[in-house]
Amino acid sequence: MRSKEFDYEWREPPETNWRAYDQAQIKEMANYLDNVRDLVNEANHRIKERTPPKKRGPGRPPIDSADIAKVLLVQEYTHSPNRVAEGLILLFREKLGISQHFSYKTIERGYDREPVNEILDEVERIINECVKGKETAFSFDGTGHSTTNKENYAATRQKQNSKKKTKGEKKSGKRIPDDSFPDSSQPDKKGFTYSVMGVGVRYKLIAGMAVRTDNSVGETRLFPDVFSQIVNNHPGMNEVMGDGKYGVRWITELVSPHAMPYFLPNKNVTFKSKGYSGWGNMLLRLQKDPQDWLRHYHMRSISETVNSMIECRFGGPIRKKLDSRKKTETRLKGVAHDVRRIGYLEIIEGIVPHWPRKGS
Repeated sequence: MRSKEFDYEWREPPETNWRAYDQAQIKEMANYLDNVRDLVNEANHRIKERTPPKKRGPGRPPIDSADIAKVLLVQEYTHSPNRVAEGLILLFREKLGISQHFSYKTIERGYDREPVNEILDEVERIINECVKGKETAFSFDGTGHSTTNKENYAATRQKQNSKKKTKGEKKSGKRIPDDSFPDSSQPDKKGFTYSVMGVGVRYKLIAGMAVRTDNSVGETRLFPDVFSQIVNNHPGMNEVMGDGKYGVRWITELVSPHAMPYFLPNKNVTFKSKGYSGWGNMLLRLQKDPQDWLRHYHMRSISETVNSMIECRFGGPIRKKLDSRKKTETRLKGVAHDVRRIGYLEIIEGIVPHWPRKGS
């Protein structure tokens, strides 16, 4: 399969309702703004219900974190700097249900606010509730977001893989897997922010995400955190797939109690379980029916599709300089994708929102 000589039985291409897709594109921005307002309001309501109220100290009342979260999501959608984002409050204040005007410095500090990040996490959980029980297969992949237009993550990753492959073959004659994130090749070392995402293969919604600002930890070390998020959001899942980086024994063992793992093994693997029973079971399924196994495995490309969707729509360089703010900005790209995507799914797939709509 790696040498592209495997004789596949090709699957039928899915049908697309282009009329519904056209309508979703026409209504995209209006639906995005409505969903930002309603989702953030619902997330804020749920958080307040389960959190004991805090006694407020002296001084003027703080700006509502929900209002800041709304502005950050619109800022990400328009890819605007902070001062322009303050102007968007004047434009969309009534539409978004923002209670008061605030300055661009408040928007800037919003990237450091823990309550804002808590609201973003809750928004993602609420969106995934809409497809709970319907989405059962999930694909994992890592990606990077550049802090400069001079550098492309995919090209940098390709160069890294080429160097690692050549070095490994010279050393042992075998391909050595590498799960580390590539470092910046620019002299100023502005680099990337790195993330691992778990994506539903049917609806292309992000169900789990972990973000880092350095490449000291590889993709596989972020996998348990992302996987636990998906277990909480979708306890009924039955399939998990990923590329060769995830084809290691301890990951298959982590996944096996919850779902069938489909991770492409390396050429030199053996059936020795070494205490991980999920490993041998996965390889046996591949051996008995490779066509069926690969039919499931190749759905992992959906995570790459979602990476491309985010890059095309929210692919501007990371603007923030502080690591904490870089993480929030990267997180916003994933949440903004889900908010935009659920607007499409309402029209194309008839997904019913699980949150109150304004005026309903």
